[in-house]
Amino acid sequence: MGDYDERWVQELIHNAPSVLPITETEPAFSPLVPVCVELPLSTGYLDNLLVTPNGDLIIAECKLWRNVEARRAVVAQVIDYAKAMQRLSYDSLEAAIRSARREAGFRLYDHVIATLPEHTSTLDEAVFVDAVSRNLRRGRCLLAIVGDGITEGVEGLAEFLQQHAGLHFALVLIRLAVHDLPGHGTIVVPSVPLRTTNIVRGIVQMQDGQPTIVASVSAQRSQATVTPPVTLSEEEFFASLDGIRPGTSVRLINFLKSVEDLQVDWTIRKMMSIRMTVGGRRLPFFVLDSNGDTHTDYATDAKALMRSFIEAMIAAVTGTKLHETPKLTILKRLDDSWPTIWDVLDHEEGVRNALIELNRSMIAAEVDG
Repeated sequence: MGDYDERWVQELIHNAPSVLPITETEPAFSPLVPVCVELPLSTGYLDNLLVTPNGDLIIAECKLWRNVEARRAVVAQVIDYAKAMQRLSYDSLEAAIRSARREAGFRLYDHVIATLPEHTSTLDEAVFVDAVSRNLRRGRCLLAIVGDGITEGVEGLAEFLQQHAGLHFALVLIRLAVHDLPGHGTIVVPSVPLRTTNIVRGIVQMQDGQPTIVASVSAQRSQATVTPPVTLSEEEFFASLDGIRPGTSVRLINFLKSVEDLQVDWTIRKMMSIRMTVGGRRLPFFVLDSNGDTHTDYATDAKALMRSFIEAMIAAVTGTKLHETPKLTILKRLDDSWPTIWDVLDHEEGVRNALIELNRSMIAAEVDG
C-alpha cells in the first residue's frame, strides 16, 4: 500500500465504510454504520467498530503485514477483541465508545438514526438495544481483517479458528489495493481472498457440573448432509426455525438440494428467497420468514406462471387454497394464513411435482418468448 499506514486505513473505513465488501460474505449486514476508531477494550484498542440497524456488530483490524507469522498473530488479536466484546454489556459498550469518540453524551441508537435518518420510523430503540445486547452476550460478530498483504495462501488460518469455542463469529479477510493516479487522486480496490465457512465453532454446555464442547448447529447440519457455506445471517435464520421445530434446518437444506436439478437455488438476507431460474428469468416462488411462514406473493408479474404451480401445490398440501389478486396468484391456508415450511416439508413429493410443473411452465414461456 505504498506510504499509506494503518491509521490511514482506519480513517478510510470510518469515513467510507462501503469500502468494506461485507455483503459479499454477509448479505444481511447492511447498511454499515461506522461508530468509532480505537475502541478501548480489556485486550487493547480495536481499530474500527461498525454496526447495522439490525444490531449486528462488525469489528475490523487494519494490518499492513509482510509475513505469515504476523498474519497468524493478527487473527489471534482480533479473536481476543471478540472475546473482550463478549464481556461487555450494552451500557459498557456505549461507555467505551464515548471514550473513543470523546463525546460524553454519545448514544449508539441516536448515532445510527442520525447516520441513517430513513430508518427513523422503523427502528425501535428497545429492539435495537436488545439486538446489540444479545449479540454481545453470544459473541456474535463479524471479524474483518483489512490489509495489503492478504493473498489466497491464507486458507490455513481457518484451521486456527477451530480452537475458539463459544463464539458465534465469522472471519473475513479483506485486501485493499491502493493505486495513486497522478493528478486524479487515489483508487482503492477491495477484494475478499478468504472468508470462513462455519460460524459457531462449538458450544460450551454444562453436564454434571463439567463443561463440555458440543458441535454447533452448523456442524450438525454438515454431518447430516453436504451444505453450502453458512454465514452469520444464515445461522441466525436457521436457528430461529430450529427453535420452533428442531431439525427443520437439516430437512430444509436436504429438500432444497433434492430440487437443485429443477434450477432451484436460494439466498438469505432477512428472509430466505427460494427461486427457480430458467433462461433469463428468476422467479422467487417461495419467500420464507424466520417464523416459518412461506409467502408466495413475491413472484410479481408472473400470475400465469404461478397459477399451475399453485394448483399443483393445493393438490399436494392439504388445507390450502388458491387466492388471486389483480397481479398475483398465491397460496393460502383455508383460514387465509400463510402455509408454513413444515406444510411444505411434510409433503415433499407433491411439492417436487409442483416444482416440476413450474419448471415446465417457465421453460415453455422462455421458448415462446
